[in-house]
Amino acid sequence: MNNTAQNIEALLFALGRPVSRTELAKKLGVSEAEIAAALSMFAPRDTGGITVVDDGRMVELRTAPQTSGLIEEIQKEESSRDIGKAGLEALAAILYRGPLTRAEIDFIRGVNSSQTLRTLLMRGLIRRVDNPKDERSFLYEPTTELFAYLGIATRNALPGFEETRTKLQQLEDAYRAKEAESN
Repeated sequence: MNNTAQNIEALLFALGRPVSRTELAKKLGVSEAEIAAALSMFAPRDTGGITVVDDGRMVELRTAPQTSGLIEEIQKEESSRDIGKAGLEALAAILYRGPLTRAEIDFIRGVNSSQTLRTLLMRGLIRRVDNPKDERSFLYEPTTELFAYLGIATRNALPGFEETRTKLQQLEDAYRAKEAESN
């Protein structure tokens, strides 16, 4: 495996999301032809638990086909569990204040939300989208699957949506003003 291929694999692992061939070339400072050549080195293999999936435009690390039974079993197990208080808190924050970054969700909840967000993502209740203000982070927003589960068509149909959203913004503004005064 050449250096570009190793860098692609490392970058895909670190980002944890699909990446376009164009973005790979830009981030690695190589041509798209070099990306294509390096990707050809990731031929299907019978060993290892992960594989590089390439649809010609987007590239992503995925679990290897031979591990599908195990992964399916674990996903079913996780999906059957109640999302719990942490999941409800994160969903409420995303529904009433979102889209939000993980840091903003952590701030609202007062604890690290990484595992909770992972669970909600796996269940298809939220999705991760690019953050237009900071390409190093993502925003989390509700999915239509969540809306369907809640029996609503839009966020505005949530109980007390406008009032709650306004009150939350006022509380956050007051907290940030108080924090700024103490600094």
